[in-house]
Parts: sequence; structure tokens; C-alpha cells
Amino acid sequence: MTTHKAAELISLALTVPTVIFGVMVVVIWGKSILKRFSAEDRTATDWLILGIVISFIGSGLDNIYWGITWGSDFLGLESSSAWFRNGVYANIPFRQTAGIVAALCHLRGAVSWSSKGGGCGAVTKIIRGAWILCGVTMVTLYLLL
Repeated sequence: MTTHKAAELISLALTVPTVIFGVMVVVIWGKSILKRFSAEDRTATDWLILGIVISFIGSGLDNIYWGITWGSDFLGLESSSAWFRNGVYANIPFRQTAGIVAALCHLRGAVSWSSKGGGCGAVTKIIRGAWILCGVTMVTLYLLL
């Protein structure tokens, strides 16, 4: 077995506990955060925990998709090329969108936690700047096609 094949085997095996432990986090903390978000007052901790739950949901689904993809490649299945080719469709909701929403929850928590001290305007400016860069990147890459 080559070093690369051994690394694939280890990665595939580690996908199992990664998904299981992530589901445990979502189940344990998800119930709690759903109850908290039905209340009117949301604390910085509530936003942080919501971000963690969203992150683990996205990460778990991403790990399942890529576990299937790499598993099919590891086993030499013909379907592996289709899994790799379509991976971008899984990345958008599971990796990028979940990551963005989770980060925004964490930032919301940080802003509400530190709002007494001020200085949160920089966070808002950076968030806006990131969205502008996203748009510029998209337009630039589209024009380069």
C-alpha cells in the first residue's frame, strides 16, 4: 500500500467518528439552542452555540459527501469521477454556506458581547467588505471565462 493510499484509508476511517461525534454535538446542543431561540432575549452565548450547531451540521454533511466520494475512489468504482465532478454542488450548501452562517452567528455573539465596549463598527465593515470581494471575485472570474 502506498503512502497516499494509506492516507486515504486513515481519512476514510476517521470520517466515521467525525460524523458520529458531530451528530452528538448537534443533538445535545441543538435541542438546547432551539429552546433558547424561542425566547426573546438571545445572549452572546446563544449565538455562539447556534453557530457551532450550524457548523457541525454543515461539516457532517460535507464529511458524508466527501467520504462517499473518496470511498468510491478508494474502491476503484466508476462512479467516483461523477462524485468528484459534482462535489462543487455539495460544497456550496455544506461547506461555504454553513461556514458563512456559522461565522455570522459567532460574530453576532461577539458583537452583542462586546457592544458595551464599542468598536463593533469594524466588524460590520469587514463583513460588508467580504461580500463586496465575493461579488468582485465572481464577476472577475466570470469575465475571465
